[in-house]
Amino acid sequence: MTASKLRPKVVLWWGIGLTLGGLLLAALMPQLGYALSVQQNASAGVDQGLLSAVSIVVGLTAQVVPPLGVALIGASIVMAYVARLFSETRQAEGAAPVDYGNRAS
Repeated sequence: MTASKLRPKVVLWWGIGLTLGGLLLAALMPQLGYALSVQQNASAGVDQGLLSAVSIVVGLTAQVVPPLGVALIGASIVMAYVARLFSETRQAEGAAPVDYGNRAS
């Protein structure tokens, strides 16, 4: 049987990254859009429709990505707990412990 590459530590780091990235995106993108629309040389032409589309995409992303990151953080905690519980149960039954690949790095 092949081992899963889905490890609690990896899921935890993805959760932290998505949460922080989503929060930074929500905090910094309105200022960036405003800076693009109020440029001195507006002849380069940042279209208001383009800014509206970017605003909608950023708004949807900011509403979806941070909660997904928080859910991944919670899932990694549950994964680590279940893996430890399963390993302890196998050891109590006299079976060899299972290596889940949780290496200290």
